Amino acid sequence: MATHLTPAQQKVLAFIKEFIARHRFAPTAKEIAENFGIAVKNGFYYLDLLERKGYIRRRPHSPRRIEFPSEALPRSPVRVPVLGRVPAGSPLEAVEEVEGELFLDPALLGEGEVFSLRVKGDSMTGAHICDGDYVLVRVQTRAEDGEIVVAVIDGEATVKRLRFRKEKILLEAANPAYPPIVVPTGAPSFRIAGKVIGVYRKF
Repeated sequence: MATHLTPAQQKVLAFIKEFIARHRFAPTAKEIAENFGIAVKNGFYYLDLLERKGYIRRRPHSPRRIEFPSEALPRSPVRVPVLGRVPAGSPLEAVEEVEGELFLDPALLGEGEVFSLRVKGDSMTGAHICDGDYVLVRVQTRAEDGEIVVAVIDGEATVKRLRFRKEKILLEAANPAYPPIVVPTGAPSFRIAGKVIGVYRKF
C-alpha cells in the first residue's frame, strides 16, 4: 500500500492528474510551483516525494511522462550519510565529514533532510541510546522542550534532551551519572543541528 499523503501532497497529486487529463502530458516542477505559489525547488521536492511514496512513476529524461501505478512501487532504500562520531557524554568535536552511509527504508525517515551520527558514550542509555548506536537526525534549528537533539556548543556536538528554563537552556543526559550542560539563553556559541528521530543499531 502507498504511504499516507498529507493534505498538501494530496493537492499536488490531484493537480498533476488534472493537468495530465487536460494536456495529455505531465506538468513540470516549474508549472507545479507556479500553480501553488511555491519555489521551483519545492516543485521538485513534491515530485520526488510522490515518486518515493509510490503514487507516481517518472520516466528518466522525460519530465513530461508520469504514470500512476495501481499499487505502490517497491521503495528504494534512502541513503543517509553518517557524518562522524558524536559523543553522548561531554561535548567533543564532531567531525563534519561523511565517514559512511546507511541505506534505510524511507518510511522510517519521514520528510526532510536526515543525517546520522554514531554515538560514543553512555550518557543517553536511559533513552535507549547506547554507545555505538547510530542516531537518525532530522536537520532543523529549533526543537521543543523535552525533545532529544544534536546540540552544538563552541563547534562541539553532543546528543542530549533539550530543556528550556528561565534565561538558560539545559542539555540533560539520560543517565544520572552525568550532570546537565547549562547554556545561557541566546548564547552565540550554541545551536541545534537537528532533532533525533530514531536510533539504528547494528547487531
